Amino acid sequence: MAVIEKGKISLDLGFVSLEGELTDADRQCAWELYSEIATRVAIVGKHEDNECKDFSGELYSESLDSLYKFFQECRGIMRRFPVGRIPDRKQIHLGIFINRILSKVLRPFLESWNGKYRHWLNQKLKPEFNPYEVQESYPEKDAFLKDWSDVRKVMREAQNQLAKQYQLVELK
Repeated sequence: MAVIEKGKISLDLGFVSLEGELTDADRQCAWELYSEIATRVAIVGKHEDNECKDFSGELYSESLDSLYKFFQECRGIMRRFPVGRIPDRKQIHLGIFINRILSKVLRPFLESWNGKYRHWLNQKLKPEFNPYEVQESYPEKDAFLKDWSDVRKVMREAQNQLAKQYQLVELK
């Protein structure tokens, strides 16, 4: 249950900033987005990994699936919480913030790496091979994981700002 009925919000990630009146519906929207971000290792990495560089224990293909599913969940959040309550056109609704995260952070990463990695994996993976060992031999692994680490850092900052600005209980 939300504690605040109305207040002010200010959120800035560089590529998008959000400012406006905060309502219960806005907090619910923020909570849904926050919970999708905070509970996906593919999105923010392991909580104790401050550099977002620890990919141990992850199957990259499953984590890429999680990134795609995050896209679907974000679209659902945007549909459930439509824009329209913020009267000042200079202010940006949280749905616009979600869209910019998808279009400026996740989509470029997925367009660069998802097809390339999966094509390589499909050629290399055989039923008798350990998928963890196979993924370690990906020739572009360092660049792939560096870009993914950068995505995780941006998404972790989004997670932290959502928790702070919308006064959400932090999930750690």
